[in-house]
Amino acid sequence: MQFISGISQIIDDYDFFILDIWGVLHDGKSTYPNVIETLKFLKEKQKKICLLSNAPRRAYKVTEFLDKMLITSQYYDFIITSGETAHSYLDFNIKDNYRNFGKKYFYIGPKKDIDLIKTLNYSLVELASDADFALTTGFENESSTIDEKIEQILSAKKYNLPMICVNPDMIVVRIDGSKMLCAGVIAKEYEKIGGKVIYFGKPFAKVYELAIDFFVKNFAQEIDRKKIIAIGDGMETDIKGANDFNIDSILVLGGILSNQLGINFSQKLDNKFIDDASKSKLNSICVNEKIFPKFVISTLNI
Repeated sequence: MQFISGISQIIDDYDFFILDIWGVLHDGKSTYPNVIETLKFLKEKQKKICLLSNAPRRAYKVTEFLDKMLITSQYYDFIITSGETAHSYLDFNIKDNYRNFGKKYFYIGPKKDIDLIKTLNYSLVELASDADFALTTGFENESSTIDEKIEQILSAKKYNLPMICVNPDMIVVRIDGSKMLCAGVIAKEYEKIGGKVIYFGKPFAKVYELAIDFFVKNFAQEIDRKKIIAIGDGMETDIKGANDFNIDSILVLGGILSNQLGINFSQKLDNKFIDDASKSKLNSICVNEKIFPKFVISTLNI
């Protein structure tokens, strides 16, 4: 792993950038410092940018949210979300005469994302016994625990429903250090009791293939994967996904790992606060998970 202080150190080696959103650009409430300046810098250097998110909602909703944070479309080329990918897959399932999934689904998630496939010809049912599959998007609020979903999880398993997980993330972390569980926790719990889960999003290859397809169709006839780099804060999603897809990666420490590594946003945002103790902790995490990024950076900055 090579520690870098800013994107400018590696910018000449890459033409295509795949950026995570939550944990890299914002924390769900606020844009991280230096993000807009860094995105502007990348665009000025003619870099092509894909925002690749495990958000369990349609891409247009993420666009609207980013607009409110002043991260407008002038700073990136396109957005892919796990929610959009799942929506497209379930749309194709309809056209394929419901070959993989039936029409009725049991929903496990917050009200804000219940409309994910509302426009498609599926029926939301209240009881798992009436469903053909389960769809999970996450938890109700920041203080939610797995206990809140256990009854639904057990009910889905009782009827052996295949579960579609639209956000493989386990947690997200805010600037203040607070954590929020994601749908990946529900999916892992379901797998523990023998349930079958189909995941959409990072680290699975399909979303990276979609990103490459868009790059090829719009910017280049062929793309050398050595010219692509992924940037994210999730070891098991962003970095593992990049590694599995054989592209380089940059691990951002100011997101999911910030608590473990003692990242403090009140300090100057450079690698001076990544001390030897933090580097040792990070190395232990990488060794334990057998996942290694090519580069490490404190936060997204120039």
